[in-house]
Amino acid sequence: MEYIYYDIITKFVKDLEKVEQGKIELRNSKKEIIVDGEIITFEEKNLGLRSFSIPYFVQNQCIIKYNGNNQELLEKIKQICEAYTDNEIQAIIDTMPILKKYSEEKQENLKDIAIIWRDHFLEENVGLLTAFVRMGVSPEDILAIDKGDSTKHRNEITATFKKIGFQVDILDNTAVADDILIEDGKKLVKDFIEHRRNKKIIILDDGAIVSRILTLHSYENVEAFVELTVTGLKRIKDLDVEKLSYPVLNIAKSQLKRFITYKEIANTIFTRSIELLGGEKLVGRTVTQLGYGDLGEVLAERYRQYGARVIVIEPDVMKCIDAAEKGFTTFRTLEESIEYDKPFLIVGASGYNSISKEVVENLDNGTFVTSGATADLSIFKEYEKEGCKYQEIPRYGTQYEIKGKYITVLGNGRSVNLFDSEAIPNKSNDIFKASQLVVTDKIVNTKHNLQNRVELEIVDEWINESGILEEYYDLYFRKG
Repeated sequence: MEYIYYDIITKFVKDLEKVEQGKIELRNSKKEIIVDGEIITFEEKNLGLRSFSIPYFVQNQCIIKYNGNNQELLEKIKQICEAYTDNEIQAIIDTMPILKKYSEEKQENLKDIAIIWRDHFLEENVGLLTAFVRMGVSPEDILAIDKGDSTKHRNEITATFKKIGFQVDILDNTAVADDILIEDGKKLVKDFIEHRRNKKIIILDDGAIVSRILTLHSYENVEAFVELTVTGLKRIKDLDVEKLSYPVLNIAKSQLKRFITYKEIANTIFTRSIELLGGEKLVGRTVTQLGYGDLGEVLAERYRQYGARVIVIEPDVMKCIDAAEKGFTTFRTLEESIEYDKPFLIVGASGYNSISKEVVENLDNGTFVTSGATADLSIFKEYEKEGCKYQEIPRYGTQYEIKGKYITVLGNGRSVNLFDSEAIPNKSNDIFKASQLVVTDKIVNTKHNLQNRVELEIVDEWINESGILEEYYDLYFRKG
């Protein structure tokens, strides 16, 4: 087998020594590493970068070859080569200066705290979770749960989290509609909490899946949830209020996310969809956008600036009026819109199952569909279950033949900005990740009277008091 190690060979040997109990000998003259009689050969070669963040002083990489039958050794080699090197991890940390500074100034603030974290496996989250460690959380007290999106460096980040010492698992977005996966999630979360009765536990959740799992339980050592997305807030709202056993800190609608982060998310949805459209023409053609919230407002403007004719679908009448007064053609339902103008591209930004079969079957041949939120495109999974003819095209999307017409879903039916991509640049999302650190810190270390409800005002207050907004402004915009 052959793997690539993204650093010099002596670093590889040191990494192998950390996990291998046997004697290791490096023979540079013969390009060999001997591990208890097993021979690993290597070739030093400059193969370029693989990480989103560029490390300083990039050194030659190594092609590692092992043809033996020791499966345990093979797995160790694979794990070492897949995980980011220390140099790469440090590069990610250095591209998130606000997160880094806050965590270094607050060392030991989170000692005796455990974290259940569920989000996308992106490089920016290597920065976040290592910041928790700098603030005193033991690596074994972090449960990192993957949402299941096909992010570009998902395998590397999974291996990196294991290398650092986190407990790593997956609870896919589809779990929200899958009772079996929810049961698996219950066991995962229950076991983690019950083995840490002496720790205070904070849960950071993207999409309220963990919140749903814990609605029927009341653990004394769970302090609070931190919800990161509007979709998650909608799911929490749908829960019986009596079942909400913990405070929910609402970062999803914080001023920081609304005024800073959603612009960055909208940019990545827009640019990724343009990339995937490839040779297609978009200028002058109709883009129908579903939703005009904090994300949709920015996204619609991006498509319009590019030259597309944008139609906005928004059931909320006030948001619909806002879009209309900004010059967009608007409808309250997608069904109405289709009667008016058949789109070239439909873009979901609502967080709801917002496309019906009636709509799909009235689209023109060759229509493209994509989304910034997974729920918008769930109708296509129904077509697959019913035996509709479709073909997945790697790194592009899925083409469906529906009643003699071809409809193409760009991406994999989930958030398109995360499809084979790192999405938001680490420096751009640094401030949002820092806000999660701030809120976690404040939950643990300030006197407050949090109720078992969704809290927003105190989140904005904590962020404003923390100084991270001033750091952000001074870093990028202050003159002189």
